[in-house]
Amino acid sequence: MWSLFVEGLSHALSLMAHGLGGSFGLAVIALAMIVRLALLPWTLRLAEQGWHRQKTMLALKPRLDALRELHGKDALAYACAAQALHKEHGIAGGLGSGLLVTAVQAPVGAGIYAAIRQGLAGAGSFLWIPRLARPDFLLALTVAALSYAAITLNPAMPAQVKTLLQMLPVLFSFLMVWHLAAGLGLYWAGSSSVNVLQAALLRRRVRCIGTSRSAG
Repeated sequence: MWSLFVEGLSHALSLMAHGLGGSFGLAVIALAMIVRLALLPWTLRLAEQGWHRQKTMLALKPRLDALRELHGKDALAYACAAQALHKEHGIAGGLGSGLLVTAVQAPVGAGIYAAIRQGLAGAGSFLWIPRLARPDFLLALTVAALSYAAITLNPAMPAQVKTLLQMLPVLFSFLMVWHLAAGLGLYWAGSSSVNVLQAALLRRRVRCIGTSRSAG
């Protein structure tokens, strides 16, 4: 079953490359963007829900602090009171949908990576990259820059921790792509570009919400 799935993706990549003038690299980027754009309405909605949850939690912080002082060292009593407060304001765990998205993305991503690996043997060059079967330093820098842009644009991340936290995924993405075949790095780049789009759309929605509340 898995091999059929990978073979199907590999065939799709070959057809896309043929339709794009024989460019395997362009086909990889196109496939990555198609997959992420198909999931964008879902992931954007989850990101907006996460932003609303963060804003609500920030507003409830004084009440949570008061509950912590009230219950002292009784951790169970505090947990029950905090849970009741969260429920009162419609704050759920928020993990179910996120896990479902991961459950969908993980096998698809793994299958695409396997299909790309199969096609790398016959892949040639792309843009400045001489061989898609080997890592490329400039591509790693490009993916790191896209990761940085997505995190910087994300309004759900508090400004006081953004500088510290944004460097970890940026560094991780750079090191990973630098040690991957460039063909796989191109998939990462295509996906990261949609992440930037998602962060920009979320930022726009947040601004619209703020504007409408101010007008009201």
